[in-house]
Amino acid sequence: MSTRLTHRTVSAKTAGVWIVLALFSAAASMSIAASKHSGSIDVGTIALLASPQKYNGKVISTIGFLNIGSMPENDNLWLYEQDGEYNLYRNMFALGLSDDQRKQFAHLNHTYVMITGTFRSNAPGSTVMDSGSIVHVTQVDGWQPYRLSSPAKQN
Repeated sequence: MSTRLTHRTVSAKTAGVWIVLALFSAAASMSIAASKHSGSIDVGTIALLASPQKYNGKVISTIGFLNIGSMPENDNLWLYEQDGEYNLYRNMFALGLSDDQRKQFAHLNHTYVMITGTFRSNAPGSTVMDSGSIVHVTQVDGWQPYRLSSPAKQN
């Protein structure tokens, strides 16, 4: 009787391992398919700041702190929230958002986001204060540490 119980336990463990492996494989396939489908290059914001010319004209996905300003010229993505507070412009990318996108993503204002769009680096020696721009934005998603935007105060 103990031999049967041992055999069933081993069989159950083996089946469990196979199920976990199958799920892991399926998840990896979906992840690869999603990245191929989107056609974007996942790049860290620091790598983007360090070598912007490498990504010039390419569709990228990166993470940063979103600021949708009072005017479109003030829309940007900061490396860190504090960089915006202290105006560290070289740690910032300008954003090219349409009026509809500004409204659509307003609830993510002043939060960390993952953004996908076409990267444009500034020419070497440029006097522009930002480190480039992200235009033709196709996606903006909340990212950790995600927090809801403060609702507008009513007078």
